[in-house]
Amino acid sequence: MTIEPEKLSAFLDGELDARETAEIEAALAADPALQAELEALMAADELAVAAFEDMAEEPVPMALASAIRNAPAPTPAANTPAAPRGAFWRIAAVALLCLGIGGGGGFLAGLGQAPASAGWLADIADYHSVYTGQVRHLVEVPAEESEHIQTWLTATLGRDVAIPDLSEHGLTFEGARLLVAAGKPVSQLMFSDESGALVALCQIGTDSPQAGFETATLEGFDMVTWGAAGANFVIVGDEGRSDLGAIAASAATQV
Repeated sequence: MTIEPEKLSAFLDGELDARETAEIEAALAADPALQAELEALMAADELAVAAFEDMAEEPVPMALASAIRNAPAPTPAANTPAAPRGAFWRIAAVALLCLGIGGGGGFLAGLGQAPASAGWLADIADYHSVYTGQVRHLVEVPAEESEHIQTWLTATLGRDVAIPDLSEHGLTFEGARLLVAAGKPVSQLMFSDESGALVALCQIGTDSPQAGFETATLEGFDMVTWGAAGANFVIVGDEGRSDLGAIAASAATQV
């Protein structure tokens, strides 16, 4: 009995009805080669899941994140049969693994250098665009409660959260908010300058801190990112703000 790879994949994913499942089980019992094929699929699944779990903890390159967010919705081709879910998963897994391995590690190396999980930066940009328009409700907890802010955010993030002194850059601490980005808690410390322009310092916990500083522009805001001591950080300001790199360098020595 010939078993198509797609059907064997569907069997592995529990997508067959009782009759088809019984047929596959009987074929497996009678055909060692088919059993070996199933075991190979199972091993590929385990490898793919492990790789995806590792990659999920790594940041996505900003250029790729921006392209994904701005890409138009795909138009499905007419009369094109959908691939089985299990088959699609394995195709995607192989493709991503090839990007990481076949590219000489370039893609994965880029992940290690880019800010944590592009998703969190996109979320931060969304938050910043909303809160910069606030006056009375700019922050949840005002600067006068700095000690509480540090205790509260440190306990929530599970990482030390410090409030840097950025007065040398003409910035005054206004207070803080707790955000959620990429499914994780994020601290947002808000600063303002004499013109009223706002700069935010955000922090998210990670087991893979970013090495070095990276710059990006997302949704009309400039960002400078870095990582240290179990966390990734981003300084966010208006696009074209020339001192953002210096602000980030100063903040990095204090957090």
